[in-house]
Amino acid sequence: MTNTRPGQGTRLERDYGRALGWYPTRWRRTHGPAMLGTLLDVADDEGRSRPAHGELAELRWQGVRERVNTVVPGDVRALAASIGTGSMAGFALVYLVWVSWGPWDARPLAPNQYDTFGPFWNAGVLFCVPFLLGALAAVAGSRAAAHLFVLVGLVALPIVTVMVRADVGQPGPRSTTLGAALLLGLVALLGDPRDRRALLSTFAVVGGGLVFYAVWLPPTGNSWRLVTVGDGGFWGSVAAPWMTASAGVTVAVAVVVLLVRRRPVPAAALALAWLPWGAATTVTLRFFADEPADAVVVAAVSVALAVGAVAAAARRPTRRRREQA
Repeated sequence: MTNTRPGQGTRLERDYGRALGWYPTRWRRTHGPAMLGTLLDVADDEGRSRPAHGELAELRWQGVRERVNTVVPGDVRALAASIGTGSMAGFALVYLVWVSWGPWDARPLAPNQYDTFGPFWNAGVLFCVPFLLGALAAVAGSRAAAHLFVLVGLVALPIVTVMVRADVGQPGPRSTTLGAALLLGLVALLGDPRDRRALLSTFAVVGGGLVFYAVWLPPTGNSWRLVTVGDGGFWGSVAAPWMTASAGVTVAVAVVVLLVRRRPVPAAALALAWLPWGAATTVTLRFFADEPADAVVVAAVSVALAVGAVAAAARRPTRRRREQA
């Protein structure tokens, strides 16, 4: 059944056609006529001459999602968000405890040359706490709450930036930390962080690794002691360039192995979740370790892995249809 009422079909087809134009071309060729017919039939049954309230906005939003799915499939985004949320939480926990808070330091804080942020050494608490709450919400199964908390943390980043620039005595967070936090939060927002195993495993690996180096602190001579580090010390000693670069090699090998084994979804998700750390490693190699050539290599390999793995995952449905044909 199609809508043939005089005047109504033409107007509805125009309105719905514009909304369906937000969908990818391939999707429109495959599903467009059936979708349009269904929309017209529903309007006819309900006696409407115009789209229902909010219907066009919903169609446009779904069209945008379909366009995103053609570039980064939904299952890749969901797994990347799960891995990214765990990585974000591991970073936030260690930065909060070892840089911003330092619970083992005597209170009230009495810094010699820096201004403090209330009972905290710096304002990193403003984004670390929302990030951790977002991870807890994801583990509890609430995507909306998880994304809301992450958004709160992201909104805090420009506020922290203004605070630090306005007060030269503030001991951070500085640009490397703020940039890494921004990218970690964006990856966590890529999709539904519903894979609890991936989230918790990543949190254990990232958080555990950072805690180990925070306690070990090999470059400082304070090994196996609980010592508060500054913002620069976090990237120089805890998430040191050599440590994150080594982690990057491990990630690169894992992505290649997954691709060889024809598992493009976890390969693409892992490569996307690595990008914030790849960016941080690039910066620390260039400006902390003064290794510009290594920084370029890390940046190039990180981007190449993400692009290649995502392309492999995006081609998967087409390849399957050809094999079935």
